[in-house]
Amino acid sequence: MPTSASAPVVPGYTRLFTVDVTHAYWPTPHVWLRHAPTPATAQWVSRRDLLVRAHRQGVAVFCMENRRDVLLDAIGPGDAVATFKWYAQDTEFALCTQPVSPDRSSVYVVGSGASVAVEGPAPLRRLHAGACIEATDAVRVDAPALACELDRTDRVNPPVLVARIDLADHVAAAGATGVDYVANFAARASCWRYYYVCAPDAGVLSVVDLDEKVSFVNVGSEARPGGRRAVIFESEQEIAMQQQYPQRFQLRERGRSGERVLIRRLPNADIGSLTQKTPKVQKPQEAEQAAQSRAVLVSEIYVN
Repeated sequence: MPTSASAPVVPGYTRLFTVDVTHAYWPTPHVWLRHAPTPATAQWVSRRDLLVRAHRQGVAVFCMENRRDVLLDAIGPGDAVATFKWYAQDTEFALCTQPVSPDRSSVYVVGSGASVAVEGPAPLRRLHAGACIEATDAVRVDAPALACELDRTDRVNPPVLVARIDLADHVAAAGATGVDYVANFAARASCWRYYYVCAPDAGVLSVVDLDEKVSFVNVGSEARPGGRRAVIFESEQEIAMQQQYPQRFQLRERGRSGERVLIRRLPNADIGSLTQKTPKVQKPQEAEQAAQSRAVLVSEIYVN
């Protein structure tokens, strides 16, 4: 998370605010997105000799120290609003982001006016009410409220996020330390399903999590060419998608001589190998509830 101490230092300038955009899938800043000011914000920055710099996973805006009071004195709501657009640079954004955007007809919009203070060692304001951006934060790209912020190109290839920072909300009263804002994207989650292809006379197989956080159950088997079979294991918990998984799953076999490790580190899921399953219905009256439940994503992993 951004802190005042982590903000870049620009001699002769003082920090107004920072905006960090995080995503639970990507651990590395600036890999998956880029930002750009709206034309109005770019002109506003230029007229006031402000500086805009890349900052951790977002952007930092500075003003000259000797002009800070002039810029912020008696400022009112709507007098100075900096708006930045954020574009996904990785095609996997749509696959790994929760909430899922069904098409490119909407963009998530957040603003300093609705931000909430986040408890922690350093002052921080979250630009949305929940822990992460939610479906209710989406606005259609053709909404009148976005007419001045999205250009023609944006309506064809829209940004994933628009962040509006009104300096009257918090920056004017923050002093020289400025204000740190953050917006968080959550990652989708899926159950992992392993297909282990083996001989019919294989012993009792199991998938074990060395960290004891995820449990797997044997959900059956499938016949495979050559008289072989694929034993199927599925996780009982959903696992959040990550670019670098920390999971340590092993395949073990229990036979007459005891248990042995067949595969010390099973492969991780690929977000491109997804399917869906619907909850099982035990009773007729559960059908309606199941129909209203969301489908569960399943990552299929084949091991030979």
